[in-house]
Amino acid sequence: MNIFYSFFAAALITFGLGGDIPYSTIQRGMESNDAHALIQLGRDKILLQVPGSDGAYPLAQAEMILQSFFQKNPKGSFIFRYKNTKTAEGAGTVIGSYICKGTSYRSTFQFRNGKYETKLESLSIVKE
Repeated sequence: MNIFYSFFAAALITFGLGGDIPYSTIQRGMESNDAHALIQLGRDKILLQVPGSDGAYPLAQAEMILQSFFQKNPKGSFIFRYKNTKTAEGAGTVIGSYICKGTSYRSTFQFRNGKYETKLESLSIVKE
């Protein structure tokens, strides 16, 4: 029985209970205007703030709103400005700049630990 517990503990340490913040998914999603990839990082609902919309939305509606933002501001570049390590509670923050047509938008991603993985809790994209 001790062997089983040792194996289980080693597996948890190796794979981790909570996931890490998906920096590469954020980078690719912002640069390729992939609203689906970004919103799927979230829970059942997500707090979303983009120019023209502000509120808590179910994932499908949040995806449509974010896609509309990307249609108005296509093919921008994304630069990370701040990445913090997760706190003991599992919270994490990522701040970057989405630059499109000479306009810069501060993009803030707030994460929380879910039951098994880290999930996006809020996304804010505001003009700098």
